[in-house]
Amino acid sequence: MQEKFRPTGIEFLKDITWGTHICAFYQTKEDLKNVLLPYFKTGLENNEYCLWVTSEPISPEQAEQALREYLPDFDMYQSRGQMDILSHSDWYLKYGNFNEDEVLSSWVDKVQKALEKGYDGIRITGNTSWLKKRYFKTFMDYEAKVEDMIGQLKMIALCTYKLDQCGIHEVIDIVNNHQFTFIQSQQDYDNSCELARFDQINLVGKMAASIAHEIRNPMTSVKGFLQLLQEKNDLESYKEYFSLMVDELDRANAIISEYLALARVNEKSYKKEYLNNIVKTLYPLMQADAMRQEKVITLNLGQIVELIIDPKDIRQLILNLSRNGLEAMQPGGSLSIKTYMKDNSVVLEVRDQGTGISKEVYDQLGSPFVTTKDQGTGLGLAVCYNIAKHHNAKIDFESGESGTAFYVRFNIKKNKKCIAGITA
Repeated sequence: MQEKFRPTGIEFLKDITWGTHICAFYQTKEDLKNVLLPYFKTGLENNEYCLWVTSEPISPEQAEQALREYLPDFDMYQSRGQMDILSHSDWYLKYGNFNEDEVLSSWVDKVQKALEKGYDGIRITGNTSWLKKRYFKTFMDYEAKVEDMIGQLKMIALCTYKLDQCGIHEVIDIVNNHQFTFIQSQQDYDNSCELARFDQINLVGKMAASIAHEIRNPMTSVKGFLQLLQEKNDLESYKEYFSLMVDELDRANAIISEYLALARVNEKSYKKEYLNNIVKTLYPLMQADAMRQEKVITLNLGQIVELIIDPKDIRQLILNLSRNGLEAMQPGGSLSIKTYMKDNSVVLEVRDQGTGISKEVYDQLGSPFVTTKDQGTGLGLAVCYNIAKHHNAKIDFESGESGTAFYVRFNIKKNKKCIAGITA
């Protein structure tokens, strides 16, 4: 929509356009108020109709009192109908159970009525602490529909989720359904960093999915013509150049495939599987890679329990980690792949004999474009972290002058809980 930018009132998210769908994770009532009070103050001051849909930890009465204390002119805005405050039961559940189509229709109706009254558009927030597991999948479908349609509406939507009520699977779905995500919290720096990393991965994946087709089509055409030119006898002296160009196009296509791997968040096929079976299946391929580089791969597969996993994703994770390890070593180096049980977790360990990882990139490792390789994109390890998140697993590492070890830890209870949430 060709509209001027709207101020948000949020310190680190200055100006946005109509049709913006934002997610805020919070931990305490004060965190929530610190986001929403300036958010609504800005909307009211800029001729927007505002609607606050509340649930715990803030009631409609508490929300009204907080706004009155924060905004001296609040009574004026409220008296002329510019600000409404409703409980979640009067908005999301007013039809009995949650009905996504009825709620979506109500938002569209609110926008139309606000415009008819002369407002520039509407600014809304809905807190989701009322959301129970039985509603979660339906609510994520609703959030996806909001994301699809909001660009056509003069609406700014800020959805708030309590961080400690969300498992990693829920966080992934929530982030995927919003254009911007942030955490409002002074208490949990580690979680903030982890979510910021995932949000960056998610954004890169979405961008790749949106442009890959347009890039690959002309690349395929160029590659085809180069291969035709290679066969012409009168261009024999340029054959080496043609081969080099084709190789570079293949390399560019491989990089695009890495980007697209970040976007494949909904194409999952989970089943019970032993991690050892996947490692054994991949071993000939990994060994061939090692032999070409004059290196060795050794397996040490222990007694482990079954996991509920997406085999395709786990194959990608193992290949990425093993290839990273091989590339980190000089000829003659040995890469070790182990599986074992530890602390009620199935652990996949990939250990190389390289020179180690610089401490300067420790905190950024796993983010797109952060790499220690001269020709790397940093996407391979980002894909690994993304896959681990979807399996409620954790990746950590240790590194020194004698090499680096990556550990992928599948906590058995969390693995079952995560997949139960997906299949419920």
